[in-house]
Amino acid sequence: MRKLGVEDLVMKSYKRKNVHHLNDSIRRKRLEKCIQLKARFAPWTEDQILFSDEQLFTVEKANNRQNDRILASRSQDIPDSIKYIDRVQKPLSLMVWAGVS
Repeated sequence: MRKLGVEDLVMKSYKRKNVHHLNDSIRRKRLEKCIQLKARFAPWTEDQILFSDEQLFTVEKANNRQNDRILASRSQDIPDSIKYIDRVQKPLSLMVWAGVS
């Protein structure tokens, strides 16, 4: 099947992406808010606008059980330090904030 799709039909496999659902009423509201925002900031105040963003980073390692596999002949042969991943309810985290004016 792969040879038929990739080589003969010159097609490529893609994953489906999650996107926001936008219907006409949401698009209209977004347009109204953009027009209000544009009117709020006059051309002479453009240098006074602050664009900022913040991101929360956690120290705990991300675990993907599907991709992180362990090869062993028996389950008992695997050491506990490798077999189990410790996690806590509230891991250590760091908030990073950046602003551009």
